Amino acid sequence: MISCRDVNNLQMDGMELVAGAAGLDRIVSWTYLVQTKPYKDHMNPGNFALLVVDYKRFSMDEAYDAMVELNELGISGFAISVVEDREETPQRMKDKADELKLPLFYIRWEGATFCRYCAERRRAAFRDQCG
Repeated sequence: MISCRDVNNLQMDGMELVAGAAGLDRIVSWTYLVQTKPYKDHMNPGNFALLVVDYKRFSMDEAYDAMVELNELGISGFAISVVEDREETPQRMKDKADELKLPLFYIRWEGATFCRYCAERRRAAFRDQCG
């Protein structure tokens, strides 16, 4: 099984744990790209949620709300990427992730894509299952 700690230990260029280190032992079942509501219809407990703050579908405030709601549904971790790296992860989001013990990652926009993260995650899961 893969945990958020394993994800963090991959030390992928452009991906940084910014809060919620107390939850790094949460088990990751799969990757979930946050796009549509209701979230409960599209994700499963243990999913590692990825969200793009694009200022069209999601603002940073909406990303915060999604993080809280998805945590209630049992996600293992939460990662955000902000279009063109326009802003950093807000302190209130980091504080909430710490309170929830939810690993919160920031994925740099330039040169570090969610597709690359998903591929790394799948390779790690394959190595874990197949030795």
